[in-house]
This record gives sequence, structure tokens and C-alpha cells, in this order.
Amino acid sequence: MMQSKLLKYIGFARAAGALVLGTDLVLTAIRRRQARIVILAADASARTAKQIQDKSSFYHISMFQTEHTMEELAQAAGKSAPVAALAVTDAGFAAAIQKLSKETM
Repeated sequence: MMQSKLLKYIGFARAAGALVLGTDLVLTAIRRRQARIVILAADASARTAKQIQDKSSFYHISMFQTEHTMEELAQAAGKSAPVAALAVTDAGFAAAIQKLSKETM
């Protein structure tokens, strides 16, 4: 199933130190052009979703909203607090996640 693969990739990216977690840090990574792909939780607030979408669009960074909740993303990233948004900074992981997201669209 695609979604469990996504969570695995998030775990791999975390282990590789190629993950940015949390809305503010993700927005900063986008502005600095460090983010390769941005993933938004299914239950992120409308305000957070708009901020992330607008910034990703402006800087031409791939972004998609997953079916996973903030808790599921947090778990995959090894955090206890909910994670509304995360960015992958490694091009290889980003390409693999991008491919996954296209398979489910």
C-alpha cells in the first residue's frame, strides 16, 4: 500500500537527517530553498495548509497533502507531538516520495 511506503520513506529521511518538521521550520526550509518536497497532514488546519501551499507554490517546491493524520506523520518522524507539515531536504528521498504521490493521484 502506498501510504505505508510513504511513512517508511519519512522514517528513512529522518534517519538520514533529511527531514524538517513543523510548520515554521518547513516555511523557513522552503524560503531557503532547502525543501525538496513538502508533505501536509490530512488534518492540518486550513490556515496552515494555505500558508504551506502558498509558500510552496511561490518557490516552486512540490507539495502534496497526504491521507495521514498529524499523529501518523509524527510517529513516522519519531516525534510525540503532532506534525502538521514536514519537508524532505534530500533530493533522492524527495524523488521517491514524489513518485509515490503521483501513483496515487
